[in-house]
This record gives sequence, structure tokens and C-alpha cells, in this order.
Amino acid sequence: MKQVDILGFDAVKESEVGFDLNMKSTDGTDTGIKFKVLGRHADVVQSFTKKWFAKLQREEIMAKKRGKAVETDIEDLKQQNIDSASVRVIGWENVTQPFTHELIKQVLVKNPHWVEAILEASNEDANFTKPA
Repeated sequence: MKQVDILGFDAVKESEVGFDLNMKSTDGTDTGIKFKVLGRHADVVQSFTKKWFAKLQREEIMAKKRGKAVETDIEDLKQQNIDSASVRVIGWENVTQPFTHELIKQVLVKNPHWVEAILEASNEDANFTKPA
């Protein structure tokens, strides 16, 4: 059996390279737009997730001190998904405007199906794994 260098595996590094995701219209047709998407193991994605989780913990502690349950607002959850998707996008192709994080957030508000596509692509490790 062939021996393998175990240090050659680096999911974090592979997640940092990004994946070209072809964006679709709501009818499933290709828009011609490509987003460069980071993987879920990328440092910036992990940092965002940790900050979000810490915020949830703080809210829970404050609610317990008041003797109440944490109130979950659907709009807050939508915004969290948009923020989570936008932090994963680091560029685009075939778009007139230059890429900015503010602009991607605006676009994702108008295209919630893209939020889902970005999160799914980011969470799919195979998108970031180099062939052996």
C-alpha cells in the first residue's frame, strides 16, 4: 500500500483558495455570473461563526438574567444568513460593478436563493479538495 504524507492534508488552506460558483436565476438558468466562494474551514468564515455564536451566548445570558427566553426574530435570522453568505464571497466574475462586501450584501438581500447556494457550496468540502 502506498504511504501518504499526512501533513499534506490541509482543509483550512484549501478552503482559503475559493471555489467558482456559477450563479443561477430563480428559474434555474445560468446567469453567467460566478462568485468566488470560501469554504467553511476558511479562517474568515470560522471567525465570523465564532463571533455570531458568542453574540447568541451573550443574548442567552442576558435573557436568563431577566428571567425570559431569548426572542428569535425571523428577520434577524435572515440577516444572519445574508451576513454568513456574504463573508464567504471574496469576488465575482462577469459583473459590471467592482466587488465590495457592501454590494454583495445588497445583492443577496434581493436574491435569497443565492444565499442558499453560497452556503451549500461553502459547506461542501469536495468543492475545495484537490484531486489526489
